[in-house]
Amino acid sequence: MQGPILVFDTEATDLEPGQICQLAYLYEDESGLRAHNYFFSVDDMSEGAQEVHGFSMEQLEKLSGGLYFEDIAQTFLPDFNQAKVLIGHNVAADERYLRVEMERAGLKLKKVNTFCTMNYASGLMNLARKVVTGRPKPPKLSELAAYYGVTEEEAASKTREWFQAEDISLHDARFDTVLTYLSYKKAIEKGDLRAL
Repeated sequence: MQGPILVFDTEATDLEPGQICQLAYLYEDESGLRAHNYFFSVDDMSEGAQEVHGFSMEQLEKLSGGLYFEDIAQTFLPDFNQAKVLIGHNVAADERYLRVEMERAGLKLKKVNTFCTMNYASGLMNLARKVVTGRPKPPKLSELAAYYGVTEEEAASKTREWFQAEDISLHDARFDTVLTYLSYKKAIEKGDLRAL
C-alpha cells in the first residue's frame, strides 16, 4: 500500500445544494481497515431523495442524536485530509457535497486525489448507451459489482461485520461504500487496476 485510501459514499437530501444526511467510509492504511458511519439531522428533505435512501427527517433526527454535519465534522475531517486518495462510485458528486458541507461548517477539506470507480469502469465494461453518444454508459454500482463477481449477499455480510450494523439496505451509504471497496479490491486482484 502506498498510503491510506478512503472509500466513501454519501446520501443527501436533494440534488445541489442539498445537505448530507449520511456519510459512510472505509479508511485503510498499514494498520488495517476502519469503518465509520455518521447520520446527520437536516433542515429539509426532498421526496425523491427520501424514496432513494429511505431516511425521513424524523429518522435522521433519531439516528443522529439531533446532531448536524457541522456538529461532528471535525471528528472525521482528519481521515479525509490524511488519505492519499478518495475512492467512490461517482466520486465527483460525493466530493462536491462534502466540500460544500465542510465550507458551511467553516472547515477546509484539503485537495486530495480521487479515483472514480464509475468513470474507470465505463471504458472497461463498455456498456451500450440507450442514446447514441459514442461513449459507453457509465455502470451503476450494482453493474460494476456484478462484473467483478461481488454479490449483494457478500456486500451485506461485510457491511454488517465492518460497520457493526444489522439493518442494511441498498442505497444505505454503508452498503454502497462496501460494494465500492470490494469491487475496487477485485479489480486489483483481477489485474485490471494497480493498488492506489
